[in-house]
Amino acid sequence: MLGLVVGLVGCAKKEAKSEPQIKEVVKEVVVEKVVEVEKKADPSKYYKIDLVSKGYQHEFWRTVEAGAQQAAMEFGVNVNFIGPEKETEIAKQLAMVENSINKRVDALAIAALDKDALKPVIKKVIKAGIPVVSFDSDVAGDITESFIATDNMAAGAIAANYMGKLVNGQGKVAVVAHSAGSTTGIERRDGFINEIKAKFPNIQLLNPVYTDGDKNKSLAATLDLLNANPDLAGIYATNEGCAFGVAKAVEERGLTGDKLAVVGFDASEDLVRFIEKDVVDGTVIQDPFMMGYLSVESLVKLLNGEKIEKRIDTGAVLVTTKNITDEKILKKIFPFGR
Repeated sequence: MLGLVVGLVGCAKKEAKSEPQIKEVVKEVVVEKVVEVEKKADPSKYYKIDLVSKGYQHEFWRTVEAGAQQAAMEFGVNVNFIGPEKETEIAKQLAMVENSINKRVDALAIAALDKDALKPVIKKVIKAGIPVVSFDSDVAGDITESFIATDNMAAGAIAANYMGKLVNGQGKVAVVAHSAGSTTGIERRDGFINEIKAKFPNIQLLNPVYTDGDKNKSLAATLDLLNANPDLAGIYATNEGCAFGVAKAVEERGLTGDKLAVVGFDASEDLVRFIEKDVVDGTVIQDPFMMGYLSVESLVKLLNGEKIEKRIDTGAVLVTTKNITDEKILKKIFPFGR
């Protein structure tokens, strides 16, 4: 290294650089070489990883971020957790991925707002030699190294079986869904509908209503459903925002208890309270903390030349008044305590 520094100083003299300029050149070379040596000793220490989520509207994403940052601390990497403000802003998410490419991050994880819209830009990420995994919502074409998420078809079926039991296998049931374009929205909807049709032929399913996972839109949509269908037996909501809006509408109309069955998806402090107050009968919860953690862990493994599984299921559990106080359940909902 010393020879290289001396050589550079000599070169600087020939170009008549000032003493401060020469010192800066020497400083830059020394720092660069020290970093290079340290990188070889512990390459993961300097990995820069972007996790592009679907948004920040719900507690779910903050818990995913907490899991990602826990992994970042354990593996000694830098994690930048980003996402658009709303889960309707596909263009913003595309721009964030483009920016990750331009920044030359070492690896990227994506929760696609729209599986088809994100496919071209994720292809660019792959072409740039950047390892990429998807979490929560996959990209079309099965092109990422791994998909780390809940088995949403199976989770939708869990919700359907509980709903069928609640309404005694008959009556009108509505679906308030967050998205018709993301894999989570599609699979949670289809998993529920397919299971209802297969096992509960006497249940009349209304056409799904889409609200972008927005609490206010879900509240308004539910009130409309109740006005149009006073004999409604149950409502299934496919994410946290939808479930909150549905619960709020049901509470406002005084349809708590056995008057109307409500099954949600995801969890938050608000949804736990709605379950405790008997406004919501149950909700299917995921493990967002592990989703974030395993996304970072998987990318670190890829960067270190290790193999990872193509599909990692983070699991789903039905939460009701019967198990809401269970320690393991509460740990999944509130990983850092309530």
